[in-house]
Amino acid sequence: MSGNERAVLERLTEIVERSRRTIVADTSRIIRFRTVSGGTPEEQRVCDREIPACFAWLAERARTMGFDFRIIEGVVAEIVWRHEDPGAPIVAIAGHIDVVTPGSAQWTHPPFDGAVNGDHVWGRGAQDDKGPVVQALHAMNAVREAGIALPCTVKLVIGTMEETGDWSDMATYRRVAEKPDYAFTPDADFPIISGEKGMLNAVIGAEWPRTPVHAETGLEFVSLLGGERENVIPASCEFTVRFPKERRSEVLRELVRATTEYVVEHDEANATMIPGREREIAEDRFEAVVSFIGRSGHASSPQKGHNAILDALDFIRDIETIPQPVRNFALLAYAAGSDAWGGPLGIALEHPFVGKTTVCLTIADIRPTGGRVLLNVRPTMGATAHQTLDRIRAALEPFEGEMGLDLTIEAKGETMDPIHMDADAPETKPFIDALRTAFETVTGRPGKLRAVGGTTYAKAIPNCVAFGPILDPDEPSLIHEPDERVGIDAIVRNVRIYALALALLADKPLRKR
Repeated sequence: MSGNERAVLERLTEIVERSRRTIVADTSRIIRFRTVSGGTPEEQRVCDREIPACFAWLAERARTMGFDFRIIEGVVAEIVWRHEDPGAPIVAIAGHIDVVTPGSAQWTHPPFDGAVNGDHVWGRGAQDDKGPVVQALHAMNAVREAGIALPCTVKLVIGTMEETGDWSDMATYRRVAEKPDYAFTPDADFPIISGEKGMLNAVIGAEWPRTPVHAETGLEFVSLLGGERENVIPASCEFTVRFPKERRSEVLRELVRATTEYVVEHDEANATMIPGREREIAEDRFEAVVSFIGRSGHASSPQKGHNAILDALDFIRDIETIPQPVRNFALLAYAAGSDAWGGPLGIALEHPFVGKTTVCLTIADIRPTGGRVLLNVRPTMGATAHQTLDRIRAALEPFEGEMGLDLTIEAKGETMDPIHMDADAPETKPFIDALRTAFETVTGRPGKLRAVGGTTYAKAIPNCVAFGPILDPDEPSLIHEPDERVGIDAIVRNVRIYALALALLADKPLRKR
């Protein structure tokens, strides 16, 4: 670190430390806005009311600091520190104030109280992404208070639909606002993430005529249901059957035998009859549920969890009393989702920096007359999301004739292509160098570049990388988890990193792109 950089950091640190209580209070306050997007209808109604309230609060904070504030078509806002030259380059920091549902798990502190307890601020959004939005705002203010003249306009871009996967907020921003020349999003991990895999949710569906109850056993397939979210490895899946009352003992014994045998033959599998779920549904019919238990995790790393849906599909495809169309669809779905790298689908690719394409079957809904499964696919460099979808269709087409299935294979929601910023390109290197130097100066750690399978606004904002806010392995990532919280020291550290990164731009040859 040069003497000038050291002096700049000392000045910024003095300002940030003086503002520590205000930064913590602002973090607590922003958490209290109930901005759950993409949740239940009631959560969305509350969110639609709370987003404008949160914008109003941010506007007041921004204007107090001397920045401009504007809302664009009600769905995105920007806090602007404008350069006197209207032709100056634009540096954007892109975050979001919508959050995922707190879920049904018990929290140590209520998820929207913004409790400051001990050395943490607790609540939904503390790490993702309300806390980092506040950190970025105070970083801008620290640089302004330090009197550092930047060669660019700085904009804090605040989205409201990141957690929905819809991202029409960013589509609106790209359509209305001037394109940034450089950008980062504080919505991942440190050091610098300059590569991200793409995103494709491919839904495979089929319908077939209802088949009669099995003539010999009277067994009736009811459903196979599993998965909660498109981007989560399913930790549970339930297989439900009905059968004649007089065959109750026989069928239950056979189910116990079959599930026990399956678990013995498959090391990580866990299948069991659910106590209390066996019930009489009519005078002569009973219903039973077999539960498959897996291990959850992020769908971008399917090899790190254990997929309960795949176990259930593998189990039922060999049960001869299950209707043949159901078994055929289970076989197809298992073949499509069992390889984490997409080999059977013809989409297996690998990039030296971004990594391999991944596939995770995350949702299954199979009934007596049809079924659908969702594949969460993360394409790597070398194929767009649409090219990947076309290859999946081509790979599964032979199954239609062989199995008599009339398949539909469509993308659900937004598709996103993989991205990779060349950090050594002449137009990019000055900006990346500022981020790297700031991180290394504050933390004393190497500012390495990495790639991830996740998705951030870097896919929506031009010339963008992900930069923080979590310093692994020092602090746990509690994003989307119960008891989400952020350490106060981590908050202050991040403000220092972001402030220094902006300050170092003063000596960088930034240009319009």
